[in-house]
Amino acid sequence: MIVAKAYCPGHITGFFEIYDQPEDILRKGSRGAGVSIEKGIITTVSLKPAKQTLIKVSINGIESEAPVTRKVVEQVLKLVNEKFVVMVDHEVEIPIGAGIGASGAGAFSTALALNKALNLGLTYDKVAQIAHIAEIVNKTGLGTVLAQSRGGVEIRVKPGAPGIGHVDLIPVDPDTVVVCGSLGPIETKKMLSNPEIREKINRIGGRMVDELVKNASIEKLMKLSKRFAAETGLMSEKVKNAVKELEKNGFVNASMAMFGETVFCFVEREKANQVLNILKKYFDKGVILISDINFTGARILGGNI
Repeated sequence: MIVAKAYCPGHITGFFEIYDQPEDILRKGSRGAGVSIEKGIITTVSLKPAKQTLIKVSINGIESEAPVTRKVVEQVLKLVNEKFVVMVDHEVEIPIGAGIGASGAGAFSTALALNKALNLGLTYDKVAQIAHIAEIVNKTGLGTVLAQSRGGVEIRVKPGAPGIGHVDLIPVDPDTVVVCGSLGPIETKKMLSNPEIREKINRIGGRMVDELVKNASIEKLMKLSKRFAAETGLMSEKVKNAVKELEKNGFVNASMAMFGETVFCFVEREKANQVLNILKKYFDKGVILISDINFTGARILGGNI
């Protein structure tokens, strides 16, 4: 049995612009801005040679269809002339489908672990491109993997997969944490294929990237994110009310995560519980979490070859 393990941070986008016109799938993606969070996904991949390839994926111990992860495994196995029983086990610390980058994190950590387990010798960007393709094909994300390859509070200034797109970072006080409250999904696929929503996203989001690059700070990022959510009409009443109450209590760096019934807020570590208590009122039936910012991007955790 060959085993390898990898990790990928969660990721939240505050605003973005869609770039899915290019024919080349590696040039599809998004410009935008957001943050990678330390809470994410740890993936263990176990392989044993077999007569017939079989792929099994489990999420926190429960077998799952996981089409994005499955697509990664299929792509990687095309690079080798052998058949395997592949077991992929995701330990997930973030809500799925809530705008916190779970599908990208699952795909990227799987690709990294398989590269290690099969001794493929792919570079980091090449591995990340496999995850990027799986996300684009399944319409679950556009620029998430690019952001997760870098970590930090990022501005995706040039669209495309890692190695093609380009990320710049906003310097951050290491005492800053992210607090999230989420009631779950707004389906990305639906949003990305609605012409009216796409037009609004692209008209508003592109300008904001340019604006943020000129004056890069968390305060500016969150101001623009709020404007983006309001002007695109994506913010639900519950999210709107939660953000308003946070602002009333002095926590102004809060907005909606794209795409999710999810609020995220940057705050100093010692005040994180105050934010948590406010979000509890709105997201008591959902998931509430405090996380450090991740500064490493996705990485290998080890394995036996």
